[in-house]
Amino acid sequence: MPRISMGLTITGAVAAVLGILAGPAVADPPVGIVPAHTSIVGVGSDTTQAVLNQISLDYDRTTATRKLYSFDATGSATIVTKTGCAAITRPNGSSAGITALKANARPSGDATDFCIDFARSSRSPKAGDGTTTHLAFVAYAKDAVTWSANATTNAPASLSTPQLRAIYSCNAALLGTGKTGRVIWNEVGGTSTAAVVPVIPQSSSGTRSFFLSKIGVTTLGSCVVPTNNSVVENEGTNPIFANANKANEVFPYSVAVYLAQTVHNHGAGTQGQLKLHSVNGVAPTTGTGTATKINPAFPYIRSVYNVVRDNAAANHVPTYLQPIFGAGNDTGYICTNATAQADLASFGFLSLGSNCGRVTLATS
Repeated sequence: MPRISMGLTITGAVAAVLGILAGPAVADPPVGIVPAHTSIVGVGSDTTQAVLNQISLDYDRTTATRKLYSFDATGSATIVTKTGCAAITRPNGSSAGITALKANARPSGDATDFCIDFARSSRSPKAGDGTTTHLAFVAYAKDAVTWSANATTNAPASLSTPQLRAIYSCNAALLGTGKTGRVIWNEVGGTSTAAVVPVIPQSSSGTRSFFLSKIGVTTLGSCVVPTNNSVVENEGTNPIFANANKANEVFPYSVAVYLAQTVHNHGAGTQGQLKLHSVNGVAPTTGTGTATKINPAFPYIRSVYNVVRDNAAANHVPTYLQPIFGAGNDTGYICTNATAQADLASFGFLSLGSNCGRVTLATS
């Protein structure tokens, strides 16, 4: 796979795109600001938190009312999303954000507004999402998920989907080679006789959910670490990636976030020593330098979503959210505004084109 160059100078068209982004995005609302009752507030996915922070800053420059805010997946243990709302445990990940949205909490004395208006999600709807509250998943960009490994690794350049399934099932018998037990590197193209160490993000992670669905794993094997939800998605600086097993570890990673970190200087260094690898012989990225982007031919492509309460109308998006998310189509700020589209590209995501704003309904 092509390696991503570090410390590159941004020139030409890429500089023009990045030049319209006015300053770095902030995590959570700016210090000292508690969003008003009528503000639009989101929580949830780590994968899309940074780009939503930037989009919220840019959107808020266009309006004097209904400001847009987004709380990161990690930070303080609790957050107060709006004035008059009770403190809640910070939702960490797509599923946690969706659960918080479905709580339907309202500011004290306010029968109109909600404490949370949307959930960021890097996974599609799954059974049970629509229970108690009908939800609409509004797509707005494309991402990919691949596996990563340390810069010094016993891994081959590429693993197949069946090999990844065997690794995360801790079951070499799935390889069909007569082997049993944990997967050993030389059984899947590596040269070491050490066992592969599969690492997984915390259980509410949409990246985890999507990756496991693509490799066909419903129950993790007993060798998968950690078991205590201590590793967040899309980062390589956790101590687990510096221990004695680092050359044997594999870890799912959002390609868009990796490009944001390594090419576009959004969270530079957060990837640590992790490098992206190929699946089924297909590289997750294409291009070089600042033109590096997600390979649209990569087998593990996904849409990312903002999840809203289904308004039971034909477009499924509440009226007050349509200026941002669209009316079930590509009419909202995120889909039509040039700055918002440049934000998505700068944070590594691919455009959905005319499919931006399309709605998928959650099932009960």
